Amino acid sequence: MYGEIVTSLFQTISANPAILERKLPEMVAFLQRQGDTEGQGTGNKVTDQEACFADVVSKSGFQFLPKDAPAPEAGRYYLYQLKGSQQSLDFGLREYEGGQLKKQIIVDLKHTKSKSFYLNDGWFEKGVYYIVSWNAGTKKNPTRRAHIALGEDIPSAEEQAFMAELIAFKRAKNTDTKKVGSLRPYIRFANQYSCERFTPEVAATHLANALATI
Repeated sequence: MYGEIVTSLFQTISANPAILERKLPEMVAFLQRQGDTEGQGTGNKVTDQEACFADVVSKSGFQFLPKDAPAPEAGRYYLYQLKGSQQSLDFGLREYEGGQLKKQIIVDLKHTKSKSFYLNDGWFEKGVYYIVSWNAGTKKNPTRRAHIALGEDIPSAEEQAFMAELIAFKRAKNTDTKKVGSLRPYIRFANQYSCERFTPEVAATHLANALATI
């Protein structure tokens, strides 16, 4: 049942990209408070895309679960901002049985009004399901797309090799170079990724691969 629900969820989003383009201020406020009606909210502003995804997920039968809440006895739940408000990995879709976590799918969302999006200081992670909302048309005549893929399927072998070398360089510099005179250097990335790679053929292959692993 869990696999069927998540599969249907991804298929719905892929077929109806506009479902992640709505304005849902009440869901934005709910996620901002992490479900706490009296809380002050997270440190990072909730995006419309995140609110839309949470809305679709909740209508698919997943209940909101605060990150610090004890494990439920049973049922399907979603967590928001798994690593905190300033980190990647936006949602965890979980199923519990007998008070134990039995299944989990991690989803990270990307949004752009153009044909490229920012990776910020990260890179595509293996085993993570990415949903990239992008514009395959023009600014005046937008054509929204929702590209769904596993992190390991998105980059080419050439891109993966280049980033592995770049990440190793960054890690080494940030670990070994603590101070140069009065300078305390720290390297961060601001990489972008072009959605023009997401042709209809590639999109279909990536979606099929993602669904096959659920």
